[in-house]
Amino acid sequence: MSLDDTLTFIEAQLQDMQAALLASNPQTFEDTAVQLRGAAMALAQALAPVAGALEPAATQRVQAIGRQLTLVRDQLARVMALTERQAASLLPPVEGVTYGPSSGAAGARIYRAPG
Repeated sequence: MSLDDTLTFIEAQLQDMQAALLASNPQTFEDTAVQLRGAAMALAQALAPVAGALEPAATQRVQAIGRQLTLVRDQLARVMALTERQAASLLPPVEGVTYGPSSGAAGARIYRAPG
C-alpha cells in the first residue's frame, strides 16, 4: 500500500471512530478501534522508510491526522468519564472487600480491585 493510500485509509478510520463515539454503540466502537489501531500501525510502517523525506502535502496530512487523533483521544476521555459517572450513579461503591478475611485458614484471600 502506498503512503497516499495509507493516509487516506487512516483518515477514513478516524472519521469512522468519531462517528462511533457519537453513536454510542459499544460494538461498533470496539470494531472501529481495532481497525484504527491497524491503520495506525500501517501508517507507522509506511512512514518508517521515508522518515524526514516527506513531501509537504504528505507532511501536512500527517500533521492533520495527529491533530485528529488528539481530538479523538480527548473525546474518548470525555465519554469514559461520563460512563464512569453514570455507572457510579447506578451502582454505588461497595465498602470493604469482596471476600472477607478467612476464618484462620491459610487459603487465598481475594480483595476488591482498587478504583
